[in-house]
Amino acid sequence: MYRIRDLYSYLPFIYRNKYIDEILKCCQIEIEKFFDDLINSEKEYQVSTATYSLAWWCDFVGIDYDNSLDIEITRSNILARMKSNGITTVDVIKKIVESYSNGTCEVIENYSDYSFTIKFIDIIGVPKRIDEIKKIIDKVKPAHLAYNFEFKFHTWDDIKNTGKTWEDWKKSGKTWNDLKGGIL
Repeated sequence: MYRIRDLYSYLPFIYRNKYIDEILKCCQIEIEKFFDDLINSEKEYQVSTATYSLAWWCDFVGIDYDNSLDIEITRSNILARMKSNGITTVDVIKKIVESYSNGTCEVIENYSDYSFTIKFIDIIGVPKRIDEIKKIIDKVKPAHLAYNFEFKFHTWDDIKNTGKTWEDWKKSGKTWNDLKGGIL
């Protein structure tokens, strides 16, 4: 909460009494609330810190606002749409995917079959927000292009090199899908 100097201290000694003191206490509370609101409203100017203005931001960039989505997903949708305005290029798709996956990727164009492949470089397994990535790519890519993903997974040799046996992994409650796509 924003604190200002005690309003009572601004008054000359001659005006100080218990009635004025009570009035100034009320004024102090309202002024501090006003400054809090002012400071919080400045956060709405940036998508990355906006909260209650996200519906407006969605309208601004031309996407549907869904208040059931997590606030971070909504922010990512808005930012991705801002990045994708204009001509869709390999660089635009790369930026969108990287902003959703929090990792690096490579976009490989396949001219012969009118498609492109999104290859995740430093992410093991399927990114958590793959559905959001698919939605935004479907919105920005040209309609005649198909696409697919290439994911990285741990191999059995990677898992064996940790020094644990399959029984050790089973005892820890891990399945093969957990191991091949997760952190070892």
